[in-house]
Amino acid sequence: MRREATHKPIAVVVVSAMYENNQTLPLPSMYGKDLIFKTGGVDAAGLEEPLSLIEQGLIDTSCLISKRYALNDILEAYLAFEAHEDGCLKVVITPWEER
Repeated sequence: MRREATHKPIAVVVVSAMYENNQTLPLPSMYGKDLIFKTGGVDAAGLEEPLSLIEQGLIDTSCLISKRYALNDILEAYLAFEAHEDGCLKVVITPWEER
């Protein structure tokens, strides 16, 4: 009788961005590392109800948002997100601010 391994994968790799061009994965260096890959897209249709609940304060999204930036500071926002500054995971971009 063969016993199955009960170890967990080393990592779950999630690709949640959408790319215009095909992407190439370094498959040879990924073999044997017990990686799980997940992909998905975002369909913004049908979000009226959840957005309304958030706007009414019935759903608290503060635990999901690391930082907020005005559109004026979009470059700074991208750099903070890319560098994971202060543990930055999610960024909200607010409208352009007159300064």
